[in-house]
Parts: sequence; C-alpha cells; structure tokens
Amino acid sequence: MSDPAYSGIPEALATAVRAVDVPHDLRTLFDRLAVPLALEVEVPAEDAPPLALQLLRLADRGASLRLVAARIGAAEPKVRFIHGMKDLVLGTAELADGIPALARRIAQSLLGADEAAGALERFARESPRQEALRRLTRAMLETGSIDRLRTILLIGMTSGLALGFSRAALFVYDEDGRALVGESAIGPANAAEAARARAAGELGLEQRIAEVETTEPRYENLVRTIAVDVTAAAGDEIQQALAASGPLLFSRERSTNPALAALEPASEFLVAAFRLRDKVLGIVVADDPYGRAPIDPQAREFIGFLLDTAALASENLRLHESVETLARHDELTGLFNRREFETRMADEQSRAVRLGSQCALLLFDVDYLQRVNLARGHKAGDELLQQVGVLLRSTLRSHDIVARLTGDAFAVLVTDTTHEQVLAVARRVGSLALGMGVSLSAGGSLWPRDNHEMSVLFSEAEAALIDAKRRGRGRAIIDGDEAPMVFEPPDDADASAG
Repeated sequence: MSDPAYSGIPEALATAVRAVDVPHDLRTLFDRLAVPLALEVEVPAEDAPPLALQLLRLADRGASLRLVAARIGAAEPKVRFIHGMKDLVLGTAELADGIPALARRIAQSLLGADEAAGALERFARESPRQEALRRLTRAMLETGSIDRLRTILLIGMTSGLALGFSRAALFVYDEDGRALVGESAIGPANAAEAARARAAGELGLEQRIAEVETTEPRYENLVRTIAVDVTAAAGDEIQQALAASGPLLFSRERSTNPALAALEPASEFLVAAFRLRDKVLGIVVADDPYGRAPIDPQAREFIGFLLDTAALASENLRLHESVETLARHDELTGLFNRREFETRMADEQSRAVRLGSQCALLLFDVDYLQRVNLARGHKAGDELLQQVGVLLRSTLRSHDIVARLTGDAFAVLVTDTTHEQVLAVARRVGSLALGMGVSLSAGGSLWPRDNHEMSVLFSEAEAALIDAKRRGRGRAIIDGDEAPMVFEPPDDADASAG
C-alpha cells in the first residue's frame, strides 16, 4: 500500500477502513487502557462490521493497540485481542454490543485485577464526558444562533465533568485583527456566587442555557471590558496558545499577560486558540478561582474537541447566514428585496396595532434613469442606484425599513411616525438627492388611517407617486396632499448637517 498508516491491511479492506470514522469514546477507551494489546481481524469480503473497521483504523495509532494481522475471506467476522498469554475473541454478536460492553470484556478476559480496576475506573470517569460531548456536539451543530453556540461551548467547559473549571471566557478578534476582545463568558463573579452554583447541583443542558440567559452576567460584563493586544512579541500565555496546536494548561501565581491578569485567574488555568482550518478565530480562557479541585490534564483533549466542533458549527452558521442574506437582499444595493420588505411590513403592522403607533410607506422613483443608461451605459445607471441606496440607509433611522423593489423603485417603511415627520423625511431625502445631482419622485401613505387595511398602503402610495411624476417629477405627494412638495437642493448648512 502507498499509505504507510495502513500497512498490513489488504488494499480491498483498507479502502473501507479509510472511510470509517472512529468514535471519540473508542479512542478514549484505548487511550485510558494504558495496557498494550495486539489485534487480529478477519472479516468477510463484504459488509465488515463497523467496529472491526474502526479498530483497524485505530490500530498502530496509539501505544495500546497494535495490529498483528488483517485478513479478508472469513464467512463470519472475528476480532481477536491478545495480551500476554491471554486472548479475547469477538464474533458478530459481540461486535454489535457497543463500546462499554467491549471495555468490560477486555477488563474481565485480558487484564489482571489491578489492571482491570485501573482501566475500568479511568473509562468510567470518561463515560459521562463522552455522553456530555455527544449532547453538546448535537446542540452546537443544531443551533441556529451564533450567540447560543457560544453559550453552549462555554457551558461545556464549565459543565462540572471533573474538568476543574467554573469560569470560561471567549475572546474574538476585532475588525482590524489587532486585538482579541472579550465577547462571552460564563461563571461566578465572586465566591458567594460560586457557592450558590455548587449548591444548585448539575442541570440539564437546556436548563443550564436558560439559567445563563436569565442570570445577571457580572463576570461576562468584566470580560467585555478586556482587550488583548496580539501585536506584542512577548511569549506570554496568549502568544503561546496562539502558536500551539491545542489547549495549554498553565500553573503560576500570576499571568504574565496583563489582559489575562485583569481576570485574576486561579493559579491553574487553561488557554486555547479557537480556530477553523488553521485560521485563529479567537481564544478561550478557563479556570476555577473559587474551588480547590486540580484541573484534570485530560481536560485539554475534551476542550480541544469542543472547540473543533464549535468552529465547524460556526462555519455552518456563517454559510447559512450568507445564503439567507442573499435570499433577503437586493444584490446591487444590499437593501432588502420586495419579498423581505413585505414580510417586515406585516411584522410592523402587528407592532403598530399592539403599541397604537403609526407607520408610513414612502415609494421613491429615480427620475430619468433611462436617460442615464442610454447616455452613459448601464454601469453608470447601476452606480446611481447604489448611491441612492446609500443615501436612504444613511438618512433614515436604524429601525426604519428600506428596500429596492425593482428597477428604479425604492420603498421605505417609516415606523413610529406622524404625517409631519413623514413629510420631513421625504423632503430631506429628495433634497439630499438633488445635492448629489439625482432627481427623485415620491409618494406616500400612512397607516392606520380612516380604518384602512394595511394592504391599501402600496396602492395608495403608488397612486401618489404616479401623481407626483405626472405633475413634473422631483416632488412628493403624501396621503393625497393637494399641493405636492417640490424638492429643493440643500443649502450649505443642510448639506453639512447631513
């Protein structure tokens, strides 16, 4: 075979071995076994049991399991473990029993009393962690929120699985990548809170999430005031963690990194880089300043697995978010498209009814766009539409809703407003557009008014817009005003204020 990792395995079988994933708890079993075993595997030409393939993949990748022979052609699968003068043979039924049963059989058949006690104790200590890993992994991969993903990650680090952590904090890069800023954190802010948390005992994952979301985040508030300068060349804990391939445990009275020192960590603490495909996304810091339990050295492996899963889930969320963004937004201007705008209008209708407020729909058309396309080309026309989109976003309030409907048509839903305020909005947009050399026409309608349904907003605003264009363009008609409002270029004071 060309791959030395699979030497001794027939090529026809090696293909299946390469394709199989080894469960984390199977790796853990042989890592914690700390007893060397030899392995012989004989399987049928087709339909080899998954556990047999997983054992073949795991063999020769750790000191506890060494492949002696792998053969194809048996009518029934057979896996044989050898330890000294003892051996254990598993057939079809035993290979289907699962990993805990495998651990018991190995301990009972191959190990001495002392060896068995130690191995079972180590594996039993890991079993709750494996189940927690399964629950946490499933929750991270299924969540649709990046904030909840971070919460689940930090809960996993402080889940009470004998890891030795009661606090965990996440730092992520700022926009220019020169600092890691505190983003999320879980943990007690003082000894009294730590005592209450210990007295409360262990909660289920959903209960723990609910507790975190409703508890005053005093420790998180502290973390969010801290920024870690990553441009310094000093080889402190942060620099070491960023350069390492996995989590690092530190034991010292005081952190050499000043930002970490501001957290007043315990004498033992963990720092780990949170990365995706070798690109660092941030770091996590975990400790237990109010407890006395030492940090389990195996916590590094557990935290590393959690971080890898969180990074994968984070990428999936960002990909999903990108697709969702494309589906909701106009490609040219980045504004909402008509479908998303109508959805937001329906939400605003419910809100206006609930709060007794008023909203207004303004429709804007870019006058003479066809002339620009003919005289200067469609690229110039697209640039003009993009400028109008920027103008609308920058002029309106953050909670007003802006969309490009189609072609030269834009829509604005002005929330919590009055007739006079809508007139002021239309005047300001039209005036600033003229200052850019762009003529706009506008029509608008308010709701609720005269018991009209929300659905009439579009028809009324469109009728007003058509009337404004018929009367000469460069003007607005709101709610059927008899006299259109003619837009005028801004004076210097208005322009500077905008």
